[in-house]
Amino acid sequence: LVVATLVCSCYAVALAVVRPYKRVEDNVIAVATSLVLLLLFLGTNWTTIFLGIEERTSVDDADAVLGFDNLSSIINSMLVLVGVTLLFFLIGAVVAARRVAKIPTIRLVSTKQPPELSIGMGLTWHLFNSHIWSTGQDAVAVIKRQLQILLPGIKIFLDVDDLEDIGALEEYIQRSQVILFFLSQGYFRSKNCLREVRSSLEKDKPLVLVQEADPDKGGGTLQALRDECPEDLQPAIFDKDWPLTIW
Repeated sequence: LVVATLVCSCYAVALAVVRPYKRVEDNVIAVATSLVLLLLFLGTNWTTIFLGIEERTSVDDADAVLGFDNLSSIINSMLVLVGVTLLFFLIGAVVAARRVAKIPTIRLVSTKQPPELSIGMGLTWHLFNSHIWSTGQDAVAVIKRQLQILLPGIKIFLDVDDLEDIGALEEYIQRSQVILFFLSQGYFRSKNCLREVRSSLEKDKPLVLVQEADPDKGGGTLQALRDECPEDLQPAIFDKDWPLTIW
């Protein structure tokens, strides 16, 4: 019983720290269940100790050691503690669920939960943000932050956060599932951006196009941005019906 109590205590702490489940309410229920089990083990330990002292000496000695004068007091105390624990965590689960529900996340109609994000074997990021610093850095940073709110758990490559070696751009593309081209003035004139573009096309990566439309922020018409693109790349980027969003 002592070993079981220790194991249960460690397990409850691990659940509270690691939070292995995606839904907050599931983590709360898991911790509550572990604590209830821990209380039952403690109650069993106290009962065993009480009976042992009573058998060897008297009830008065058991009362002096444990603070209980009969088994009913121990059982009733455990039931009250279990009830209070369950009530406390039930309230916590409801509050947590309501708080999470207010966060503007994308949810499936069928489950009312955020989608399970899968990623291919050998890949690190769900999305790679390809952009030019001078006219796209601020926008792609916003895109990353907003996507992380809308899709908890999504992994997005952004150079300021993840770039370790400029010579490994092609490797970063290889390890990304989808590539986002942020189309703004100068994008197709950037040597490194063209490396990312060519690598994405060579590796047949799915593309998402985001067009900066505000001229004051380095944007332009889609035709103007296309004219900046090398002719050999234009059909693969602009004529393939890739998803296009106006920023």
